[in-house]
Amino acid sequence: MQPDFLALARDAYDSSESYVDSYLRKQWEDGLKQWQGKHSSGSKYLSESFKGKSKLFRPRTRAVIRKNEASAASAFFSTNDVVNIEPVDDSNDDDLLTAEITDGMVNYRLQNTIPWFMILNGAYQSAQVHGQVCSYQYWKFDGKKDEPCIDLRPIENIRIDPAADWIDPINSSPYVIDLIPMYIGDIESKMKTIDDKTGEPKWIEADEKTLLSASNEYYDSTRMQREDRDDSKASTHSTNNKFSTAWVRRNIIRIEGQDWVFYTLGSEHLLSKPKKLEDVYFTGERPYVMGCAVLEAHKTYPSSVCSLTSDVQSEINDVTNQRMDNVKLVLNKRYFARRGSQVDLRSLTRNVSGSVTLMNDPETDVKIQSTPDVTSSSFNEQDRLNLDFDDLAGTFSGSSVQANRNLNETVGGMNLMSQGANQLGEYQLRTFVETWVEPVLKQLVKLELKYETDTTVLAIAGKKSKTFLKYGYSKVTDKMMNGNLIVSVNVGTGATNPQSQVERFFFGMNSLASMLGEKFIETIDTEEVISEVFGKLGYKDGQRFFNNDEEQDPRIVQYEQAIQQLQQELAQKRDPEEQAAKVRKLDAETERTKVETVNKSVESTFSAMSSAEKIAMQPGIVRIADDLLSSSGYEDQNGFPVADAPEQQLMDYEPQGLNNNPTTPINPGVGIQEGMSDI
Repeated sequence: MQPDFLALARDAYDSSESYVDSYLRKQWEDGLKQWQGKHSSGSKYLSESFKGKSKLFRPRTRAVIRKNEASAASAFFSTNDVVNIEPVDDSNDDDLLTAEITDGMVNYRLQNTIPWFMILNGAYQSAQVHGQVCSYQYWKFDGKKDEPCIDLRPIENIRIDPAADWIDPINSSPYVIDLIPMYIGDIESKMKTIDDKTGEPKWIEADEKTLLSASNEYYDSTRMQREDRDDSKASTHSTNNKFSTAWVRRNIIRIEGQDWVFYTLGSEHLLSKPKKLEDVYFTGERPYVMGCAVLEAHKTYPSSVCSLTSDVQSEINDVTNQRMDNVKLVLNKRYFARRGSQVDLRSLTRNVSGSVTLMNDPETDVKIQSTPDVTSSSFNEQDRLNLDFDDLAGTFSGSSVQANRNLNETVGGMNLMSQGANQLGEYQLRTFVETWVEPVLKQLVKLELKYETDTTVLAIAGKKSKTFLKYGYSKVTDKMMNGNLIVSVNVGTGATNPQSQVERFFFGMNSLASMLGEKFIETIDTEEVISEVFGKLGYKDGQRFFNNDEEQDPRIVQYEQAIQQLQQELAQKRDPEEQAAKVRKLDAETERTKVETVNKSVESTFSAMSSAEKIAMQPGIVRIADDLLSSSGYEDQNGFPVADAPEQQLMDYEPQGLNNNPTTPINPGVGIQEGMSDI
C-alpha cells in the first residue's frame, strides 16, 4: 500500500516550521538587522524613553563581513582556473584524459554560463549573516537552455529536521522541503506541459481557487527584514491573478530507506506523482548542499559571525551614543526655567547665535546647567571594544593599529598583529570551502559528466587537454568521461594575503633550486610559473606581458646548418670517423647553447619579477634607476615612465650602503639564479 505522501509532507513542514519560528527566526532577523546597521528587535534605542537621544549604529559588523568577502574574492578569483580536477591515478591515461577534459568543461561553465562570482560571494555573505547557506544544483533543459545551474536558496525557504547530523544535515535529515515561489501563470503552464517519457502532464491540474489559496498561505518576516520593505512575494501587489505568487514545495522524503521526490501546492494539493530520487536525479543523492562559515560541533544550525559579535557590537554602540549625547550637552547647554515666568522657551531651546530670549528676570528665571566634557576613558574603552571585536571576527583593522602604536612603529610589529587575524580569517574561509564550495562543485562535475552535450564546450575542453592532443583525438566521446577524479578548490592557507602567497611561492622555488640545482631548472614550466605569480598579484593571466614569439638563436641555426653539411659529407663517405666526431661535437655545442638560452630566459624572468616587486614597494626609485640606466647607454623601449617619484622624494634621496640598513630584504630569485649558475 502506497503511503499518503501529502500527509507526510504536511507533517514534516509543520514540525520544521514550529522549530524555525521558536529558535531560528530571531537569530536570522537579528543577523540581518546587524548586517544592515540597525538595532535588534527589543533594543532600548527603539523604546519611547530614548526618544531624542543619540541612536547611532556603528557598522563594524558590515565592515568586517565586506572585508571577508573581499578576501574570498581575492582568494577564489586570482587565477583563471576556479576549480582543480585531478585524476585519482595520474599514471592512468583514461583517468588523466577524463580529468583534463572535465576540468576544461567545468571551468568554462563557471566562467561563462554560471554567475559564479555572485553566487559564491552571496553564499559566503549568507553563511556569515545567517550562519548557514544552502544551494540547489541541477541541469536546466527547457528547449531554450541546456546548461548546469546553481540556485542559491534563501535559508528560510529550506526546511530540514532539527535532529539531523551536524556534519551532513541535508542527507541525514529524513526530509528536505524547498519552498519555491512561482507565478500562477507558470504553474498553469507546467500543468499543461506534456512529459516526453510518460505522455502525461508534468503536474497534476488544480483549479484557480486552490492556486489562489496557495498564494496567500506563506508569509515570512525574515524575507521582509532582508528586503527592508513589505513582502515582495505577497499577492497583494498584483492585480492579475496570473501574476500572483503561489508557493510550490519540492519535497524529498525518506520512507523505509528510499528517498521519494514530489511537488505539492502548499499543504493541500499534490502537484506531481512521487518518484524515486534516482529516477529524477541520476546520482541518487539529494541535489542540495548546506554549509557554514563558523564550525560548532554537534550543532545543526551553527552561529553566524553576526551572532558571535552581537554583544560587542551592542557595547560599541552604547559607548558611541553616550559620548555623542555628552558632546551635544557640552555644545548645547541644558536650561532650567522657572515655571510660569513667561520665558520664551522656543528661543531658548533654539539657541541660535545673535537671538534674543525674553524673560522677566534674567538673573533668576533661567539657570544654565554646564556638563563636563567627555574624558579620554570613553575613547580608551572604544579602542578596547574594537580590539575585542577584531579578535572575535578575525580581522585586522585600522583601530587595531591605533590601539597599538608602539608595536605599530615597526613592520615586524604590523606582521605580528595581522598574523593571528589572517589565520582566523583563513580558517573561516577554509570552513566555508569544506562545507559548501567543494561539495557544490563535486555535484556540478557529476552533472557535467552526465549531461554535457554542447559541442563548443566539449571542443574547448578537448583543445585544453594535453592527453587529448597527444593521442590525436578528433572529438570528445562518452568513453572519455569514465575516469576517476578528485575535485578540489585552489584555496589554501595564506590565500587571503597576496604578499604572503608570493613569498611562500618564491620560498618554495628557492628551496627546491638550492637542493636540486640544474635538474630543477630544467623541469620548470615557465608558463605555469608566470600564470601563478601574476595570479597572486591580481592578474588572471600574465602571459600577455611576455613575447611568445619564439626567435631561434642564430648560433643554433648556424650549428644545424653545419650538421646538415657534415651529414651530407658522411653520405658521400668522406672520412666517416672524422666527420662523425665533428657531428657529435656540433651536437654538443647546440645543446649547450640551447641550455644557455633557456637559463638566460629564466634568469631574466625572475629578475624582472624581483624588480617589479621592489618597484611596487618603493616607487620612488624608478626615476633614479632610469637615470643610471640612461647614463650607461640603455634606451627606453616604450617611451613611457613606469612610475613618477615625487619631486621632494627625489631631492631627499641619499644613497645608503648595506651597513646603514639593519635588515636586508631577501631576493626571491637568488636561489634559482645560483642554481642556474652551476649549469
